[in-house]
Amino acid sequence: MKNFEKDQDFLDLLAAWHENKNLTPVRRRSLLARLTNDSELRQELAREIEMAGLTRAAQAGEHRWLELEEILQSDISQNSSGFEHSIMEKLKSSPQKSSKKVISFPQFSWIGLAASFIFLFFHFSNEQQDKQGVAEIIRLEGKKNSGNIKRILAKGEEFTFEQGLVEMAFRESGVHLVGTGPLQMTLVGNDRVFLKKGEIKLVVPPQGIGFVVDTMERKFVDLGTSFVVQANTQGSKVLVLDGEIAVGARNSRPSQLMRKGSMADFDRGSKMKMRSGKPSGVPEISLPIMLATPSSLQGQIIGFQESSPNLQKSNENSEHGIAGQFLPLIQSKFQNQSCLQELTFGRPLRFAGIAGTYNRYPNAASLSPYDSERGWLMWYDGKLQAPQPGRYRFWGYADNHLLVAVNGKPVFEGSRYDSSFRNKLNIFRNNHPSFPCLNARAGFARGEWFEVRGEPVDIDLLFGESSKNQTSGILLIEQEGIDYENTYWGQPKWPLFLTELPEEKQLVELDELRIHMEENIQGSFSISADSIWTVTQGT
Repeated sequence: MKNFEKDQDFLDLLAAWHENKNLTPVRRRSLLARLTNDSELRQELAREIEMAGLTRAAQAGEHRWLELEEILQSDISQNSSGFEHSIMEKLKSSPQKSSKKVISFPQFSWIGLAASFIFLFFHFSNEQQDKQGVAEIIRLEGKKNSGNIKRILAKGEEFTFEQGLVEMAFRESGVHLVGTGPLQMTLVGNDRVFLKKGEIKLVVPPQGIGFVVDTMERKFVDLGTSFVVQANTQGSKVLVLDGEIAVGARNSRPSQLMRKGSMADFDRGSKMKMRSGKPSGVPEISLPIMLATPSSLQGQIIGFQESSPNLQKSNENSEHGIAGQFLPLIQSKFQNQSCLQELTFGRPLRFAGIAGTYNRYPNAASLSPYDSERGWLMWYDGKLQAPQPGRYRFWGYADNHLLVAVNGKPVFEGSRYDSSFRNKLNIFRNNHPSFPCLNARAGFARGEWFEVRGEPVDIDLLFGESSKNQTSGILLIEQEGIDYENTYWGQPKWPLFLTELPEEKQLVELDELRIHMEENIQGSFSISADSIWTVTQGT
């Protein structure tokens, strides 16, 4: 390696780092060009100041490496583990508090060099910063500290917001950002933010492609999309609402693509866990009172008997489980019930909406004994009067089966990808990952519009599970022309499909479910007496 002791560029860079030398703009540009192109100079300078740079970065808990990541791409030697160990030993002996040791050094081998130069980079580039600011706050809701927040945010400025909601737009890229407090982030530049704490949603237009959100664990690069990022002291999370993003690791590993509907957690050890395959964690609503009233839509839970060898041989649909068994019924517009003759039925149940998880439902509904390996279905049917004439459509999702028919015609299918309802029936369906719900990667499914005039309509509703007893689902309904309240990320709070207003205890449980969805899953719903469908005749 070269001897840099008499290299004036090296000495000037070192002096600039220690803030002991003022340099002209021309000299600054020259040094930056040398620093960018000379890997040996970068390594030697790193050896001199990496200890101080890392210590400062670790003690401050800041993102000093972010702006220089693309410029430096440091060539730290592969046998640097001893050097990193000496850094760790030095840091352990420093008086900093353990709570501020936020960097996992073995997984950030390049961070020290970048951290060493971050002040230098900002010092050199001050004259190039946009005096007009990089982002403008266009909406601010919340009481605490709201009066002290600037409306124009400059490059490198830290933004802290304790409570409420903030909406801002980036001037050059047109990127739209909505954040909820408590929020702590830094506007690194026109196309980059560092999120230390809180939750932000970004909508990125075509000219903003490439926008970056950094957390301590990962770099999220937009590829034309909308996504949500959360960060806290334990790690970070990302949810891709639309399009796709590239997830970059803080090491030499290649980036990983995440597409719409994907959710992932990243802990401080930099491990990635996809959330979509995990249990939903959605609260379970208590089984409603079984006493039927004139306003109750009734149904029954249905499953296979524990041993049905004749049924398995005689019915070709039985190999598809409970949903396959129901196909002839659906195809006959719910007239031919012969396919159900050898199934077992639980007690009659009162419809109380489809919302939340149903982990103990078969036993609670007295479907016992039954063949749990082949699943179960709830079938509700009756004549209903719409709140008012007009056009309606259903929204929702179920793991595994969900179907609604009006006057015998299926108008909504919100089942999982492996359901026979989805694979065997040609029912109109659109998926909306930007409106995620429960544990569904595909987000809300949407059915076609159907028109209801003044007379009642026949409603058939099927909901259930393909195997075992753990399932979840939600069923909402939208009326055309109604202006529904939106969540902060833009999802209308369509009302839960109900045939009678829930009792007080269930209203409390449903509100807890709504809060859980909004805070943890970015989904929501509402309950309105004006949206209740009235039962005119049960069956």
